[in-house]
Amino acid sequence: MLPVRAVANLAVRSNATFMFRGYHDPKNFRVFTMNDMPVPDGDFFKEHRRKNRFYNTVLAVGVVSFVISMIAVKESGLLYCNYSPPKSLD
Repeated sequence: MLPVRAVANLAVRSNATFMFRGYHDPKNFRVFTMNDMPVPDGDFFKEHRRKNRFYNTVLAVGVVSFVISMIAVKESGLLYCNYSPPKSLD
C-alpha cells in the first residue's frame, strides 16, 4: 500500500506546484484604482427623500394593519390579554 500512497502524494504535490507556481498574469491585466469607480450623479437628498417616503408608507401600512388585526382578534374572543384576573375560576 505504501507505493500507491507515495505515487498519489507525488501526483498531488506536482499538480499543486503546477497550479500555484506556474501561474502567469494575463497580458491585458491592469490594476483598478478609485478613478475606475462610477461617479454618482443627481441630487442625493432628493433621492433620499423619495426612498424614505416609500419606506415610511410601508411602515405606516404595516402598523395600521397590525393594529386592525389585533383589534379584530381581541374582539372576536380568540385572544385573552390577561389585563385583569378572570371573574371566575371556571
